[in-house]
Amino acid sequence: MTDYAWYAGEPAEQLDRLIAAWPEAPATDLESLAMLLEISADQVWAFAPECLDDDNAAVARPAAAPARLVYAQMQQAQNLWNAGRADSNGDAGLDGFSYTPRPLDKTVRGLIRPTEGVFDAG
Repeated sequence: MTDYAWYAGEPAEQLDRLIAAWPEAPATDLESLAMLLEISADQVWAFAPECLDDDNAAVARPAAAPARLVYAQMQQAQNLWNAGRADSNGDAGLDGFSYTPRPLDKTVRGLIRPTEGVFDAG
């Protein structure tokens, strides 16, 4: 299994990588973008089973992680960004379409902790 670097806004190569994956990323404010990516990586890591060792002690977030966690970081960053742009009703959207962003939603949690199918012959 290949590990991938967490998304980051700097250096320029990392920003290019992020923009390729998330074209609407708020790249005009690199400081806020860096905070958003850091927060989302921390949230993903805190929810990941890998964040604890065999003695249930917290493990520092590594520089690289499995693809599912790095992808979850990007999805979580998008959710946090959208939640910050929501109106007073909690909705975001354009042209009469709206949705309610849910940080660390079911889809992101499923990326972080995939469930395994269980065959029931019963």
